[in-house]
Amino acid sequence: MVKANKSDKKVVVKLLHDCFIDILIPNSINYIIKKDKNRSQRLMILMKYQFNVAMKYGTVFISEEKNACILYIDKIQFSLINLIWNFDLVFNCIGVRNIFNTLKRERILKKQHPNEPFKHLWLMGVSPSSQGKGIGSSILQETLKTFKNSIVYLETTTDENIKFYKKNGFSVFHQTNELDYPLYFIRKNV
Repeated sequence: MVKANKSDKKVVVKLLHDCFIDILIPNSINYIIKKDKNRSQRLMILMKYQFNVAMKYGTVFISEEKNACILYIDKIQFSLINLIWNFDLVFNCIGVRNIFNTLKRERILKKQHPNEPFKHLWLMGVSPSSQGKGIGSSILQETLKTFKNSIVYLETTTDENIKFYKKNGFSVFHQTNELDYPLYFIRKNV
């Protein structure tokens, strides 16, 4: 596992796109992406946005084989580039009509953020052909070693993901159904 740099953007974005393109159940990604025939293109834009934000305000890790990655973010600060990225996200991925749903989701998430400093595990992906082989657990455990004495926090929507994170020492501390899908809030003191 290595820290990604800007030259890894294309690989990470494609990896994340490929991980989520066939997941059509109600979840956070599908909740915010504009629903139309351009789903693949919009998903690619979302993954570029998430890579950019994580590189600027956190850390992106990628496996040496380039088949798994994890994006962590810290507190996002206001900046001109972030404003530009957000406009691009609204007009090319979310859609103007979906802004209120996206803001509602963000409010729900922020209500559950820990009061003390934390690392937000924002997104994780293992290439579909490499899933089920322990690669996700391996990269997760390796990245957690870099955040000793920290709280690592995330949200997820599926029972499968909850089992995965519990197996890796995380615990669910809150659940809500305020959106069109279940949302579980998970944390681990590292």
